[in-house]
Amino acid sequence: MRTRSVAMVLLFFSSAMSGCISEEDDGRRFIDDESDLFDYEDAGICGDLDGDGELDCPLSGYIPDTMPWWCNSTGIGGHHVDPAYEQMTKGELSGDDCATLTEEFQAALEWSSQWGTLGEAEAAGYHMMVGYTEGMGTHHAMLGDFEMDSEYFNPAEPEFPGTDIDSVFDHSKPEFLMFAGEDDDSELVGFAWLVKAPTDEPPEGFTGENDWWHRHESLCFQMEEMLVQGEDLTESQCSDRNGENVILDEYWMAHAWIVRPWLTNGDVFTNHHPCLKEDGAVYDIEDECWEDTSGHVGHDIE
Repeated sequence: MRTRSVAMVLLFFSSAMSGCISEEDDGRRFIDDESDLFDYEDAGICGDLDGDGELDCPLSGYIPDTMPWWCNSTGIGGHHVDPAYEQMTKGELSGDDCATLTEEFQAALEWSSQWGTLGEAEAAGYHMMVGYTEGMGTHHAMLGDFEMDSEYFNPAEPEFPGTDIDSVFDHSKPEFLMFAGEDDDSELVGFAWLVKAPTDEPPEGFTGENDWWHRHESLCFQMEEMLVQGEDLTESQCSDRNGENVILDEYWMAHAWIVRPWLTNGDVFTNHHPCLKEDGAVYDIEDECWEDTSGHVGHDIE
């Protein structure tokens, strides 16, 4: 089941006849056959849940007043844990918060259903700012006419006019789409949101308190290509890679792993996915990475 096309899965999510669940495997539920829709409507998993006259099949067959995995994080967010979260722990959300978070995630899934593969995203104008990296995949953003090598761009105080990289958080439109490789058919695996906020005050972000945001103090960019060459490099090291350091300490990032089958049941907001290994994505469901819920993946952006 894990090798099923993510594009197909997302297509199901994007329509009113989508997202219904007919199979369960070790806590992870998968879309199977559209004909099963009516059974799940009868069971209360799918139906007009918000009273707008349209059929709803929320994330993973969410049933109101239950506590699904994405509303009960037990991790610590990975290894990029900001000091802002010291002495804090994650846990179960309230029923109301869980229902709202489910709607937020569903909106992101529906919006991103347009781009199930890297090729589709790049054809639509998405630009790869971070190449495939262990634990994260790629990071693709919609940059439009923005250029880093412009005389108006200040790497010490960066702004990204004309893009969605700003101080506004929109749960339905993540700034970054993350793919399982750099080939055109590489599948969408996750999302990342990037929001400008004070260095000591993470964005309010998602409903609940489990979305622990992290920062990359500086990234070395090849300016003309707008492609990351490394993280926290000295000026000399960055120059050797034909790059320039961009100071991003006021930009906060959060990941969410809600694209099937790349679910992180221990912590939906963990920074890194254990099955996105250094030598490529792992699709074998027997691999031990699928049982790893720690979120601790040691890597450097290179």
